[in-house]
Amino acid sequence: MKVTPLFHSPHRLLVGDAPLVGVLDLPSSASNHERPPIRLFFPATTVSPKPRRVKQARYFVNNRVSYVLQGFAHIALARHTTKLYRFIVRPLMWMVSLFFPVRFLKIPDTALVTTKKDDSPVKYAPLNNSNKSKSQSLIMFSHGLTGTGEENALFCTALAKRGYVVACIHHRDGSSSRVPMPDGTCKFYEHLPNGDDYSPNHRLEQVSFRAKEFLYATKWLLGEEQGGDDYDHPILQQIRPKLDTKKVIASGFSYGSTTCSLAATAQPNRFQCAVFLDGWFHIDYSSKGYLYNFPPEAFGEDWPNGANNGNERSHVIENKDGLTIPSIFINSAQFEGYEKLYAATTTLANNINSHNKHDSTIPESKLHVIPNTKHQNFCDVGFWLPKVLLRRLGKLLALGDADVLEASENILDLTLKFLKQF
Repeated sequence: MKVTPLFHSPHRLLVGDAPLVGVLDLPSSASNHERPPIRLFFPATTVSPKPRRVKQARYFVNNRVSYVLQGFAHIALARHTTKLYRFIVRPLMWMVSLFFPVRFLKIPDTALVTTKKDDSPVKYAPLNNSNKSKSQSLIMFSHGLTGTGEENALFCTALAKRGYVVACIHHRDGSSSRVPMPDGTCKFYEHLPNGDDYSPNHRLEQVSFRAKEFLYATKWLLGEEQGGDDYDHPILQQIRPKLDTKKVIASGFSYGSTTCSLAATAQPNRFQCAVFLDGWFHIDYSSKGYLYNFPPEAFGEDWPNGANNGNERSHVIENKDGLTIPSIFINSAQFEGYEKLYAATTTLANNINSHNKHDSTIPESKLHVIPNTKHQNFCDVGFWLPKVLLRRLGKLLALGDADVLEASENILDLTLKFLKQF
């Protein structure tokens, strides 16, 4: 008798030559407020043939399911400053977290590396890399709106299993549901004003802040940012010498795609290519007169009227060519259905190809759509809950009719085929 698994198993995604994937959770720097929290995924192996038992990584840092649920409750139910939140919502989310299925799940083939600087049972194990050459690619990943940097752990693990070093950033700009700050406090999601109080400045300045964090974290991981940050770890000392500064890849989900497109526009020589998962490239608030490609700089455009205090262009970006590095755009069927958003995404891909058309050595930038998917098919949500719950809550969780595992495999396969060109 065949027994149907309770959950979708991610094992088919985690195929590669790395024996293990090390996971190192790096907190914000207390001495330098420019560095955000980072979750680092890297190919690893055990230190000795018979090591002490390694601890597998979970989907959330320190398994803080209650922490994350409270952040989302602040967005959907009640602001965290209200009595309703403090005395009812927060205790309720803590109780729910005790039985929430993802609390009991671990990411297969991973080894959690302690932030303490003592001996670790695992070590960095670069693939296809000699001791004398720098050939390791670094992938910088930016999370989506209301995210925490932990919702794409399987995607990052799958890439690390195949030899990439992947750094997932937890942004502190107010776009995350909840994020730990360097002083020990936490910052909740910042709700935007509605109606007549809406201003395009907020999202434009917010994505600029995120892009700065993205670029700073990249420099820091490459070992190019000196001074002002006293944090170090033996694993970082192993990884940094192998990273190739010319093989950095920008990637992100949703708002994270917006973020890394802006970062790559600001410093096109920093990144060799980009991977955009269901990117948010258009803002439509036409009822208040705001309709623009997002971020404008990636399209070689100025900020909309009324933004940046009357200045036409963000002072951060001087590159008027827009985004020029080869990119892959992998979209959901849901986002394909948003006419203006999909048109903007197509425009961005066409602009890149138009800029690079005279150089046959540059791979073509392409746009793909995964059939029957919605936005959250590009996150790990489908692996967190039992299948019976997913069938009932799929629409509520923005999951499409596509098979959860097959959709994830398609996204990963398209990504890997693209990256093999570099």
